Amino acid sequence: MPKIFENKIEEYSKHVLPIEKFQLFSDIGKLQLNDKTTSSILAIAEEYLQKEYQPILAHSYMRFEKNGNRNIYEDEYFERRVMVWYLFLGEYIEKSGRFLEKLIDGIWLILDECSWVIPAHTKVRIEYIPKLPLQYKNEVDIVDLFSAETGAMLSLISYLGKEFLDGITPIIRDRILYEVRRRVISPYLNYNDFWWMGYTRKNINNWCPWIASNVLAACALVESEMETRCAITKKSMEILDHFTRMYHDDGGCDEGPNYWTVAGASYFDCLEVLYDITGGYVDVFNHPFIQNLGEYIVKFCINIDKNYYINFADSGPCVRINKNLIRRFGRRTNSKMLQQFGTNCEETNLSIQMRYTLYRSLKNLFEEENLSHHHERIHEYPLQTWFEGIEVMAVRESSLNHSGFFFAMKGGHNRESHNHNDVGHFLIYDNGEPLIIDVGVGTYCADTFNENRYKIWTMKSCYHNLPSFNDIDQMNGFKFHADNVRYNPELKRLSMDLKNAYPGESDLVRFSRTGQLEKGIIRIKDEIELKKEGTVKFHFMVVEKPQYIEKGILQLSMERNLYYDPELDFSLDEIKIEDSKIINNWKRDTVYRIILKAEKIQKRNFDFSFQ
Repeated sequence: MPKIFENKIEEYSKHVLPIEKFQLFSDIGKLQLNDKTTSSILAIAEEYLQKEYQPILAHSYMRFEKNGNRNIYEDEYFERRVMVWYLFLGEYIEKSGRFLEKLIDGIWLILDECSWVIPAHTKVRIEYIPKLPLQYKNEVDIVDLFSAETGAMLSLISYLGKEFLDGITPIIRDRILYEVRRRVISPYLNYNDFWWMGYTRKNINNWCPWIASNVLAACALVESEMETRCAITKKSMEILDHFTRMYHDDGGCDEGPNYWTVAGASYFDCLEVLYDITGGYVDVFNHPFIQNLGEYIVKFCINIDKNYYINFADSGPCVRINKNLIRRFGRRTNSKMLQQFGTNCEETNLSIQMRYTLYRSLKNLFEEENLSHHHERIHEYPLQTWFEGIEVMAVRESSLNHSGFFFAMKGGHNRESHNHNDVGHFLIYDNGEPLIIDVGVGTYCADTFNENRYKIWTMKSCYHNLPSFNDIDQMNGFKFHADNVRYNPELKRLSMDLKNAYPGESDLVRFSRTGQLEKGIIRIKDEIELKKEGTVKFHFMVVEKPQYIEKGILQLSMERNLYYDPELDFSLDEIKIEDSKIINNWKRDTVYRIILKAEKIQKRNFDFSFQ
């Protein structure tokens, strides 16, 4: 549970620079875009120049309270911000006035919005979902992910667009400062009871560094009052220490690699802003935990060519990681692993970069010109990794490419951030392609984060690679966990007791699972004992329809089979996917669930092998 700033917060906060001495992205020197990036930005800005801003209507906001749909309102909300951002970049590049009028219209529309908080996030401080936003009052008392993001975006525009905005009227930047203070900076300072700050709740997640990075950036860029600049800096370091108390020294992120981009990577963003706002005085990049926090994303990578990652929790299987972010993370932490991995990462499409984390995205664009030294392109991964804090093992046959088996297995508990009921779950890839999968999560809606979460099929343990006992599945909560988790690096083996991952109605006396990669074979051994004879159903999730060869053998791919006890009864569920997010993740609208059933079982061992 590393606390990077503990005992130094007062010292560090004394070195905050006044706004006139602050330098944005001070470690990369000249802020210059290359010709390719410039052309791409201008092309997108020209498209938005021909497009009209759409109204954001009250009934769109109320839709979430009515039926849990967040998409319609959020699509309108984010589209407006993306338009403004690209029009700003176009004007910043040209400074010709071509994009200026439409840019100012967009800025003013955002400044006039009743609230920057999206409807799905209004319960940050209140216990109910209002039909319409409450933030029309003089004092704003909610800061969410995207109000902070909006504040950072407008602050970047104000800071970098001073010359051409003030050339029209200083009222624009003055109004930006007023609204950023009112909607972001003041509530951030005035309240300690936001759950994501960690003062009132121990378990916090990506919200903490994601919001802190944007508030820090906004403060650094537009806040002129030194007392406020110091207070924001001090409080941010406090809550960042609250965030890292959730971590083990190995840097493992229980939210998965998709959320690492706004958890560990946003924490890194905070360190970069703290470095700039103190003129380099706060420089903690050499701390071993920071390097581990970055290298997590390499160790969780299955196949960089297709962006496959271990996708436990709400993370999707495919994650796009910006190469400049990773190389910079490596440069600042002296991690060769990260710098090489960043070189292997593909170019990220501009439209993908420019929706969230705009401080980072802009720095990534500027840094392209400053990364002239390229590390050799190699595909070298750790042969095995063990994250003790989150109890995840990852082992592979080859370190130089993704040939052969990749096997990951987890212990943990069912109260992890973005948790699925999946203690003891595993996944297998073969030659970089999915064999036994974690389906992932669907499009977010109200039920994803309320009392109905574990009624969603993708959250249930029976739709993970886990058994049910007497049709009883795992339940959510800290008390449903793995015990006696033991990792053996020499044998590439993970074992654990899983009785306490299931409720008492399951009649479990004992359930121990061992997973091992041995000589090109993945073996799963389950030792089961029930109070009396009952039914056991084993489940395995796959993307390709398996072929039944004979009792005890299923063909999973052209090269790999699943071997199991021939006394188990085989059946297959074909699951038609209607959710666009899952369809996009797996590039198909159907997945399959293998069910292997045993009846009248009281005490027995079951062996499964993939070879």
